[in-house]
Amino acid sequence: MKEGARPPVILALALILYDVCMRRRALLDRPVLRRALAAIALALWTGFVLYPDPRPLAISVHRLFNPPVEPAAVNELAAILPAEYAAVETFSQNHVPYCTAWDLYGLFWYFPTVSEILSAGAGDCQAEALLTASILEAKGLPYTLHYSFDHVWVDYPNRAVVAMEDPATAIASISEGGWIRGLPDRLPIGEIVRTRLQYHWSPMPATRKSLLLLGLLGAFALGEWPSTRRLLRRAPTPVGADGGRRLLR
Repeated sequence: MKEGARPPVILALALILYDVCMRRRALLDRPVLRRALAAIALALWTGFVLYPDPRPLAISVHRLFNPPVEPAAVNELAAILPAEYAAVETFSQNHVPYCTAWDLYGLFWYFPTVSEILSAGAGDCQAEALLTASILEAKGLPYTLHYSFDHVWVDYPNRAVVAMEDPATAIASISEGGWIRGLPDRLPIGEIVRTRLQYHWSPMPATRKSLLLLGLLGAFALGEWPSTRRLLRRAPTPVGADGGRRLLR
């Protein structure tokens, strides 16, 4: 996706929202409505900054709920690997060195297909888990795909619990019996926040970070419009060409 691509849908919605606010100034005098509009504007702006083209997001959400496990795409790999869980998992770890979606696809988050994973030769936890699941399925070995708030991984019989890969933290799992959803038994909030920041924020381009912060500032200014207006009226007035001061209206 090119950085310059900017489909107009989200921007148009943001402009319409701005136009409504400016045409109906009375809306800005209602605190609850004003802050609701600010929240909507911030959401639209954030979506526009992170996904100028919303199609990768829609595709990723669909794949999240329908993991594209493709045993046919890995038949050749499965044929040369032993029918052992540890061997398959080790192969996937070596074949998919860790790389964030920002670094690999220029996206905040993206759920790839097995073909895309093999082509890229790198990926995140989703990529590694998907490749592992595809090979295990090609070899007829049962497995469970676990989702937690900060990780995706493959579980199998007698697998040791390690670090982030604890079934007690899973919020959803899928196996031969279908989906299982529920509240996790353990919720390591500090670890989740740290992982999300390392994955989403740290590798984010500086331009995107600046735009997000600008949007946050703008939303705050809209939500607290009376205070913003008073602050603007107290700001130093610019000096005109004739040396006099122009009044801010």
